[in-house]
Amino acid sequence: MKILLVNASAPSYNLAIAKARNYWTAKGATVCEATEVPSLFMRNEGFDLVWISVIFSWHVPNAIRIAQEALRFSIPTEIGGCGTFGLQQEIYEATGIRPQARPDHRFERQPGSYKMVFWSRGCPAKNCSLGFPHDGRPAICSVPEMEGWRFTLYDDVTPARIILDNNLSALPKQHQELIIDRTLAESFTTVDANSGFEPRSFKPETCERWLRLPLVAWRFAYDELSELPAVTRMMEILDDYGVSRKARHIYCLAGNEPIEACEERVKTIVRWKSVAIVQRRRPLNWQGEDILSLPTLHDWTPQKLIDFQRWGNRLSGAFPFSAYRRGMKDGDALTEPLAFL
Repeated sequence: MKILLVNASAPSYNLAIAKARNYWTAKGATVCEATEVPSLFMRNEGFDLVWISVIFSWHVPNAIRIAQEALRFSIPTEIGGCGTFGLQQEIYEATGIRPQARPDHRFERQPGSYKMVFWSRGCPAKNCSLGFPHDGRPAICSVPEMEGWRFTLYDDVTPARIILDNNLSALPKQHQELIIDRTLAESFTTVDANSGFEPRSFKPETCERWLRLPLVAWRFAYDELSELPAVTRMMEILDDYGVSRKARHIYCLAGNEPIEACEERVKTIVRWKSVAIVQRRRPLNWQGEDILSLPTLHDWTPQKLIDFQRWGNRLSGAFPFSAYRRGMKDGDALTEPLAFL
């Protein structure tokens, strides 16, 4: 067979593409990879299958375009990836393809050395709000629905320095120990628990355990004001174990609460002398044709979300959001006092 793998979310590293490459190669197939697929290439290369992977929902239109081109030449085509989760019906209506919106059983456990790794899938946490409503449902985290409400534990993967698990602190103790021991054995100079720890399940022993790894940062989220008690408790645990406040990178969602509430969360992180990583709320079915068409809640507009993210990630330690003007850079003159610091 001759297989074409397309990363519709390029240039981002696509773990699914890397696993699919190993899977098809192990089966003796000739594997080609591309990000842009000219019509002549599609028509002349004699592909038996085109497999398209999408990480982010706003790249789904690109995936649909490539799929339609492949189908025009009657090439069997598949679309998969977490970016398809909120747009499954739209993809089907545009292409007739039912996307693989959950981990693909063919590739999920494919052996190999990759830049990133999942040691588990799923999450048992309940009602973690992330401000991503779709299909009229409440704004809850989509991970359990995509990957399962119980953990599936992997003990046969090759360690990587970027760990993608969605709720490391809630994993069984034995599995956390396995991850740490196996990762330490690789002698990585740095390790990134990229999706972070969950404050509600974070305990003193969790901190003590993960201190064994050379983490580039201690990542966790403060996405709603109601989460403050759990986040404060995690901050206190990290204090007790001497973790630098600058090493705490705190994800802070913008747009799921009114502007004042979102700013209060950013200000709190600044007062803690930690690093705020502000992320804009994007619904799971947002296709991203026009950034200014992003649907918003409360008193937000798309432009305010853009401005708030720039302010929060670059300038929140200098002045309040009300003083922000588009185009400001570090060192610009203040227009309001730093009363909140």
